[in-house]
Amino acid sequence: MKYSETKDPWYTKKTWAEISQRAILNNLEVIRRAIGDPKVFLAPVVKADAYGHCAELVVPVLEEADVNHLCVATVDEAIMLRQGGARSDILIFGTTKSEHVPYLKRYRLTQSLVTEHEIASFAAASQQCGGPPLKIHIKLDTGMTRLGLKADERHQKKTAETMLWASREPHLQVEGVYSHLASADTDPEYSHLQLQRFNDTVQKAEQQGFPRVIRHLASSSAIPEHRDFHLDMVRPGIVLYGGKAGPSEEVWQDLMPVMTVKSVIEQVSVVDKGTKVSYGGTWTADVDSVLAVVNMGYGDGLSRLLSNRGHFYHKGKRAPIRGRVCMDRCIIDVTSIPDVKAGDEVMFFGQDHGVRQNASELAELCQTIDYELFCNIHERVPRVRVD
Repeated sequence: MKYSETKDPWYTKKTWAEISQRAILNNLEVIRRAIGDPKVFLAPVVKADAYGHCAELVVPVLEEADVNHLCVATVDEAIMLRQGGARSDILIFGTTKSEHVPYLKRYRLTQSLVTEHEIASFAAASQQCGGPPLKIHIKLDTGMTRLGLKADERHQKKTAETMLWASREPHLQVEGVYSHLASADTDPEYSHLQLQRFNDTVQKAEQQGFPRVIRHLASSSAIPEHRDFHLDMVRPGIVLYGGKAGPSEEVWQDLMPVMTVKSVIEQVSVVDKGTKVSYGGTWTADVDSVLAVVNMGYGDGLSRLLSNRGHFYHKGKRAPIRGRVCMDRCIIDVTSIPDVKAGDEVMFFGQDHGVRQNASELAELCQTIDYELFCNIHERVPRVRVD
């Protein structure tokens, strides 16, 4: 990911994303207040380049704020963080090939294991590699039906035995056990069933001699719901970046957007009533209008689904998108905004001139979630550290 130490994006393209350190620190404090127990530690999720925010900018801010656990999706992401100077323990959620064990050990990474076969193959690979035992977390499938050892009532005994076996493998070091909630923001009853399955399975394993390790279950949506979900560690993701996480608006009302995406106006023109605009002429001016060409398109992460639906802000005033979004630019209607000129800045989402545009609101127009809008901001859009 390209980033700049200064607010000078002109060396690449006239669209950029401002990353606010102040917002990251604010959001960390909001999360810690929501948890309410200093003994529960944070493992922020910085996968997908910190949800598109640039992990190279985000992780140092987190570590300076006493965060010492991080979560990523792939071994590549973990290695890039370590090579970039990250000191924290790094947990890899996704599966990794056992032949990559030497890299896991070299870069002091912790691997999730999700099947009996993985446990056996990683134990053998760790033995062959030599050195200290490989650090692992065991993942349980409590109802997501995705990755993990099955933890429903029918499989709990077998899974507990597998956990115990893994803990006795001399070339593995089981540091944690965890699961993932499927519907924390929509179905509390099902979430409590998952918690029950998790606790029952871990308890069965501990009764047979499984050691007391880090237990974790809650991501952003589960943090405010009930402290029983917090266990030993929580994994905040979207809320760290000021995004939307479930219906608990009161808990998250003090969150700040970490990313503000801006672009510039390339040209302003007056068009006559009846003029068709952009590819396919899908919008026609119903009055004489003032239109501005913005140097941001779907090649930068502005979804084509926002054609004739989305908007930008010019100095706090809303300017709707007219016509289809192009690859490198789009057209906005500034008829009601005075004194707009080429070179002026406009905001896509974030906070600017006292106006806050939540990415989640634009995501709803695209029938998706703000996670996707964040991650879709293309790498050709430089991330700029501010405040």
